[in-house]
Amino acid sequence: MARDLLIQNARVIDGSGSEPIEHGSVLVEGGRISSVGTIDAVSAANRTDLRKLDATGLTVMTGMVDCHFHGVYQDVTCWEDYDLRRSIEHATILAARNAQTLLEVGFTSARDTGTRGMVGIAVRDMINEGVLVGPRLLAGGQIITTTGGLADGYGSWIDNRASLGRVVDGIEEVVKAVREQVKYGAETVKLEASGTGISPYSDSRKQTMTVEEMAAAVKEAHRNGVRVACHAQATESIKNAVRAGVDTVEHGSFLDEEGTELMRQAATVLVPTISVLDLYVTRGPDVGVPQWIVEKFQGDLVEHRQSVKMALDAGIPMAVGSDSGHAFNPQSEIAYELEMMVDAGFTPMQAIESATRIGAEVIGWENEIGQLSPGMFADLLVVDGNPLEDVRMLRDPARLVSVYKDGALAGGRAAPRREELELGYELAPRPASAEPDESDAIERPCCLKTSEELEH
Repeated sequence: MARDLLIQNARVIDGSGSEPIEHGSVLVEGGRISSVGTIDAVSAANRTDLRKLDATGLTVMTGMVDCHFHGVYQDVTCWEDYDLRRSIEHATILAARNAQTLLEVGFTSARDTGTRGMVGIAVRDMINEGVLVGPRLLAGGQIITTTGGLADGYGSWIDNRASLGRVVDGIEEVVKAVREQVKYGAETVKLEASGTGISPYSDSRKQTMTVEEMAAAVKEAHRNGVRVACHAQATESIKNAVRAGVDTVEHGSFLDEEGTELMRQAATVLVPTISVLDLYVTRGPDVGVPQWIVEKFQGDLVEHRQSVKMALDAGIPMAVGSDSGHAFNPQSEIAYELEMMVDAGFTPMQAIESATRIGAEVIGWENEIGQLSPGMFADLLVVDGNPLEDVRMLRDPARLVSVYKDGALAGGRAAPRREELELGYELAPRPASAEPDESDAIERPCCLKTSEELEH
């Protein structure tokens, strides 16, 4: 249950991009923010029942938004790990746990950009009904993919009805797939316009869905009030996705000047997911990612960073998306994406704005979350220190004092995470001089690479 709260004498970062309020206060009443301002301007003198928190030396900011969350991802190192090695029942339980983890580490809202079956929708509904604990979740269905596309990962002799992908071809099938997802309660639709580096059939530089197919999907989704995210890494696939009218481009790895200008004119948001490519390369070998995938991403990462810099210089809005759940980027570490944004040229304030206000706009909840202003939900973080000086503290459990959702304590040091929600892998940097220890190698099932290997 929400509790009324007055946080006093904090550094307040309101999510708008404005300079922080020093010696500020935030008043929470009825699960929503009632007042924000200097300590002198925010008063609750008549409230004797109010809980008060002295936040001297601390920072208060709005809860963050992960715009590229896959609840069903867990310990992934290769394509088969997404949905072939676990039952959908197993994946559902993990998705519920992963959603709670997201909330507890400061991401109070999220957009699920691809699930198995209707797992994401079920988790959202159970959170909304109070059965599960988790963030505000904008849920969708399976990734709508083409034959041989991003999420068509298996040979035709494998009937994987619990797959991450819903395979369609042609305008009629695409429209039907969108209608199916809307029927069962999807609030967002995920399309694919290109392949991906981990797929055995569809490379990240390969165009897949046509602009006509995507445009039909967008028209049907928007007709039903549903937003459209599009996985697009290949250069022409990014342009086609923008021409088709998608709301967000996911990854955008190989952006060129024409694509940048198209995105700028259309006000298309980029969700760059820099950290997932970075960690494939820097941490992938440590956790069993096949060498051919690591080598593929080494080259992709250079171009991906260039694309992000091009988008940043052009003023294209970008939102934080983690693509978490791989063995090298568990949900507990997703604020690493903000570090990668700063490394790519963002200021810490720009990275925080991407994780708050812009993220709220991406999921259509800008009037409810994403900024600390009167009337917004009281989704708050209290941080020990100043993330504008060092954004890395946002993924440091020792620095996250408390997480509030609707004004109720939900995470941070003040509400320690249960042991079963802790994941063992952390992103602690390895000393530059250290060499891999073969005794630490992780034994995993062989991961398939090409269709030829699938046939033999």
